[in-house]
Amino acid sequence: MRVAGRAAAVCAVAGAVAATVLLLWPASVPAPRSARAQARLADSDGLVVFEEQPSGLLGTAAPDGSHPQILDKLGGLRGNDLPTASSDGRYLVNQEGQLITMGPHGPVSVADLPQAGGDQQFGQPDQWQSASFADGGRYIAATECATVNPGGTGSVQAWVAYLLPTTAGKTETLGAVTAATGDPSSAAAVLSVPVKTSGATSADECYGDQPPSDGLLELLAPGKPARTVVTVGTLLRVVGWPQKTPVELYAAPSPDGSLLYVSVVQNTPHPVNRFPVFIAAAVLVSRTGKIVARVPLPGSAGEGQWSPDGKRVAACEVSPGSQSRVVVWTVGGATKTFSLPNRHDAYCTQLLWSPDGSQLIYAALTALRGLTASSDLQRGWTVIDLRTGRAYDVTAPGQPAAWLVSPR
Repeated sequence: MRVAGRAAAVCAVAGAVAATVLLLWPASVPAPRSARAQARLADSDGLVVFEEQPSGLLGTAAPDGSHPQILDKLGGLRGNDLPTASSDGRYLVNQEGQLITMGPHGPVSVADLPQAGGDQQFGQPDQWQSASFADGGRYIAATECATVNPGGTGSVQAWVAYLLPTTAGKTETLGAVTAATGDPSSAAAVLSVPVKTSGATSADECYGDQPPSDGLLELLAPGKPARTVVTVGTLLRVVGWPQKTPVELYAAPSPDGSLLYVSVVQNTPHPVNRFPVFIAAAVLVSRTGKIVARVPLPGSAGEGQWSPDGKRVAACEVSPGSQSRVVVWTVGGATKTFSLPNRHDAYCTQLLWSPDGSQLIYAALTALRGLTASSDLQRGWTVIDLRTGRAYDVTAPGQPAAWLVSPR
């Protein structure tokens, strides 16, 4: 995603949420009676990994919130963001470069990855703007603000993509980008490349004004020439928008890397101190650049999350004052909408598929007007049973980060 625009706003909100949650919440909280009464909807074979707030400690629980366990011996995670899980469940990683290794019963260790760019701002190491897994979890694709020297014109601050090995090996620099996401099928990243490179030299250029439009999506691997997958012009024609529409691109590869779910988001200014509402469209693209389909999701739906089998995409449809919903599209098939009773959230912070693809976990920022950020956060998560359409809220001492197959 173009990190200085929409992503920065998203991360800022999610970060404020995660940093201030459940200030007085105990370490073990049973599910409320309403959740326990409907616990049959939960995947009893699953294991949810969550991050307790504000301590940053990792924990595990059943999807219905029962049997919570705080893993205090691992220590608290730094930063405010929720960790991202690898598709095979072996690792989690957060934007502060901490790699969490998973065992049969959940997290077993936390280690610091090498700082990719080596830059420091405001006396602290840079926080990654995004991090995802590539090449079957063997690498992490990270986007970090770093010093670059484009065309020998002098050093500037820009977002740069890196590939970092999860075990041992050399960190690879993939160059200045507006967005990067890991390619699950190879040691590469899917990049959203800007139309032009800014010449500004301020230390906070990464967080300032950025190019108004992304030019194309590229597949890039170390030692190989970049390959253009699709251009913005092609995508605008497919979604029916004027060619001069300024947009940002967000790419989400399917689990096997054969398809790209590409969100095309209008890059328009939004009022200060209000969470932005984005107009978006989604397109399914093959690795060769063929437009497979225009995804029939609402224009207000968030970024897509692939099901484990790569046959469905789920997205949140959340807008302040409206009933929150989750939309699931079957590739080449129908779209189903699941309403969340009594939820009128401001922003969806997490959407996780169960290992068997039968359920989803949803978490959200409930409002933007509380006295503290913790009062605006959904405490725990919502389980959605895709087979019946039923949903129920679960109270838990943290925010969900991963949904794993339960240990045998």
